[in-house]
Amino acid sequence: MIRWAAALLAAASPACALDLGDLTPTEREAFGQELRALLFDEPELIEQALSPARPDPMSFHIAEDKRRLSDLREQIAPQDGDVVIGPAGAPVVTAFLGAEDTSAEMARVLRDLADTATPPQIVIKFWPANDRAAAIGQLYGTEALWAALTGQSDTDWDEAAIGARAAKLSTDRTALAEALELDAPPFLLIDGIMVKGPVPPIVIQKYLSE
Repeated sequence: MIRWAAALLAAASPACALDLGDLTPTEREAFGQELRALLFDEPELIEQALSPARPDPMSFHIAEDKRRLSDLREQIAPQDGDVVIGPAGAPVVTAFLGAEDTSAEMARVLRDLADTATPPQIVIKFWPANDRAAAIGQLYGTEALWAALTGQSDTDWDEAAIGARAAKLSTDRTALAEALELDAPPFLLIDGIMVKGPVPPIVIQKYLSE
């Protein structure tokens, strides 16, 4: 009989639109008795009715982030003028770096991450352009690039050569950052997740391990 009450409850749902007012007095009495028995047997039904599932308020934003990342995947992939550090095939951390102190701090974190036993592949995109840093990296290697990004300099650098190389580069990724609706650098893309920087290495490693 409890199954009969449950069936009536389902039929009374908006999808079925059964009018319980159409029941005869005998049917209403029987329904009431079976409903009480059902709720006594399965009290969780009351909790479910009083606390319906609520949509995750962040689910829409997460879905939108994933859509943008999918739509812009070709531009997010390394481009001429981007800097790629680390082994091919490793998990990828894409970093949007600017000229402010927080980007220099983020660069120091990425440098430390690149020195770990299992480093990710780090793709650096400049926002706004930093043709000079990219040129230094191309001419003098990764350590020189980190030095340039963290505000250090080397008197052995040939500024004329750097200027000539920089003139051939196009490193401005402002349009991509705007399309991704990023607010300001630094910003990271880690395995399809957008993370506002700067953050410590342990946070990046946590995202990479998930």
